[in-house]
Amino acid sequence: MRYLSIVLLLLSLCQFSSASQQLSDKAHLSVLTCSPGDQLYSLFGHSAIRVKDPVAGFDLVFNYGTFDFDTPNFYLKFAKGDLNYWLTYYSFERFKRAYAYYGQSVTENKLNLSQTEKQQLFDALLKNAEEENRYYRYDFLFDNCATRIRDIIAANVEGELKYTAGSVEAFTYRQMLHQYDGKYPWISNGLDIILGMKTDDDARLFHQMFLPDYLQQHLLAAVIENGETRKLLEADQPIITLEQPEPSKGIGPGQFFWFLFFLSAVMVIVEVRRAKPLTAFNRIFLFLSGAVGALIFFLWFLSRHSVTGENFNILWAMPFNLFVAFFASWFFQTKLFKIYLIFLIICAAVPVVFGWLIPQYLPVMVYPLCLLLISRYASWLYLLAKR
Repeated sequence: MRYLSIVLLLLSLCQFSSASQQLSDKAHLSVLTCSPGDQLYSLFGHSAIRVKDPVAGFDLVFNYGTFDFDTPNFYLKFAKGDLNYWLTYYSFERFKRAYAYYGQSVTENKLNLSQTEKQQLFDALLKNAEEENRYYRYDFLFDNCATRIRDIIAANVEGELKYTAGSVEAFTYRQMLHQYDGKYPWISNGLDIILGMKTDDDARLFHQMFLPDYLQQHLLAAVIENGETRKLLEADQPIITLEQPEPSKGIGPGQFFWFLFFLSAVMVIVEVRRAKPLTAFNRIFLFLSGAVGALIFFLWFLSRHSVTGENFNILWAMPFNLFVAFFASWFFQTKLFKIYLIFLIICAAVPVVFGWLIPQYLPVMVYPLCLLLISRYASWLYLLAKR
């Protein structure tokens, strides 16, 4: 996936008429698999389809991963699940240069198709690229650049496309994501907080192909049965081979929140000696936890994303905290607020005490974070109760 400015540059090089273009018998189509990049949008790799016809004199890449950062209300649309992606096609040479520039390897696997199948697939790609057909509502797990390729290939082969299921490892969607974002603990923990319980469902073979590497793996094992059996993909052909640099290691979220918890424990001693809570400091924690809770609430109830609902992280990230943080000081002296603090303590304690019963993976940072919040709420409640 690339910025629109790059895509527009690529598009300027070679655009076809959407009318049917007859392929020669020298033409071949292939699946391109790009290694993960170091930006969030490229962290899980990328897939595209190459169509090369040396007789007709063109070499194109069809890319379902195009989006525009300059779309009005881009981040709101992305959060709501209303962001459109679209199919574009452009020069293979420019595609290769772009991925070499961004330090991502590219592997090609030719599709073992008959001449009729090649033409059908090419016509389908051109049809998809027409203005009225090119846009689709992006879904990270179920409708993306890899699943679109999986589906259009399956729809244009003659016979039955069968995937080999014998040696497929069982993963949840979240475990599959961890194979890529695990090197970036802050990103990994952040995604784990906003992705709900459905992300912990088992990803069957067909659905594992939402990731480009797994699309390549399962298509390599796939066969077409039509009177005879033939493999769908040929062996790997490296196009760009680069070493992915390891990300620099710093303080992880787990270490950071354990440090804050111990700092909070020291602050509790100071508060008890002064017989006065650090209200301004506590407001900050109310605001931050409430902001995360508001995001979880939005993604759960107001978004069209398929896997951001049913999220147990809302236990510690209480959305109402966002408003309580700005309440007048007199409210913090009321009985109602004391009851609210008890409620917050109980909710934050659930992931710590009963986390093993929660049917959702909770990132490592949640446990020290919950203890941190409990220490803030409990010391506040204790000092209010003493007055």
